[in-house]
Amino acid sequence: MCAVSQINGLQKASILLISLGSDLSARILKEYFHDEDIEKISQQISMMDNIPSDTQEKVLDEFVQLGRAREYMAVGGQEYAYDMLDKAVGKEKARVIMEKVSANIQERPFSNIRKIDPRQLVNFIKNEHPQTIALILTYLDSEQASMVLSELPQEFQADIAKRVALIDRVPPEVLENVEEVLEQKLSVVTHHDESVGGVKTLVDILNKVDRPTEKTILEELEIQDTDLAENIRNMLFVFEDIVKLPDASIQRVLREVDSKDLSRAIKGSNQEVAEAIYRNMSKRASDMLKDEIKYMGPVRLREVETSQQNIVQIIRQLDESGEIIIARGGEDAVLT
Repeated sequence: MCAVSQINGLQKASILLISLGSDLSARILKEYFHDEDIEKISQQISMMDNIPSDTQEKVLDEFVQLGRAREYMAVGGQEYAYDMLDKAVGKEKARVIMEKVSANIQERPFSNIRKIDPRQLVNFIKNEHPQTIALILTYLDSEQASMVLSELPQEFQADIAKRVALIDRVPPEVLENVEEVLEQKLSVVTHHDESVGGVKTLVDILNKVDRPTEKTILEELEIQDTDLAENIRNMLFVFEDIVKLPDASIQRVLREVDSKDLSRAIKGSNQEVAEAIYRNMSKRASDMLKDEIKYMGPVRLREVETSQQNIVQIIRQLDESGEIIIARGGEDAVLT
């Protein structure tokens, strides 16, 4: 086999998966790759035979270095990452690693569009030309794109779907122009959304009313608009608000929480939340939880959000049953 510098990304990914063994590789493919990528990697693996051990070691070493660089960047940005790598592997190698990482983390087109809720995105793009809508759909993840397509008017769905299928290569300047126009429209929409009421404003108000008032409003909203009521409930108490609960309440919540949900939720949260939870566990239990988080590997953001929401649901249920109390702004002080 040729030198590592001459091996392309697909070959490196295949060598890495071969080196990790079939069980772990199967899990990685299933959790982090689309079907099309799996087919390409599987075909590449089938073509590989007798990979020299030194090639495997160099590919694994590169993978570890890139992972370490991303970890450093997450902690302190590019300068911090470069400084750490410089101390570890020298200036020249650090520069090469940082160039690779920077190239891999460049944002794809329409990155801001992908952050919008699909239902809001439909309203945002529905009046665009069908070709523009098709182009945007190709840069969304498949789940988000499917939700947007299904919400568009039925008379346009087939035409847009066909255009998606026929898109092959798009000149960079076309992408830039379309993205620029959409970004301008988005900034205007965002500006107006922030200058008037909205769900966030209502949540801020409800966070300061007494419990009976909140309950009455939410029950009435539940009848009128179930989705809106659920959206408001989700924002009234978020996972990070667990630090506002008394220790006794946190301990009561932890007795009901699934351990896998807890580890994923903490992995995607901040240190203050983690410390509040560890403080309310036995040393043995907290040590086991820390080890589980340390060795669990990458976790999808939506899995973290689901686990955090599961815990929030438990907190709400315990609050409604009176076993714990979530303090509201309009209530009397809670006596302990």
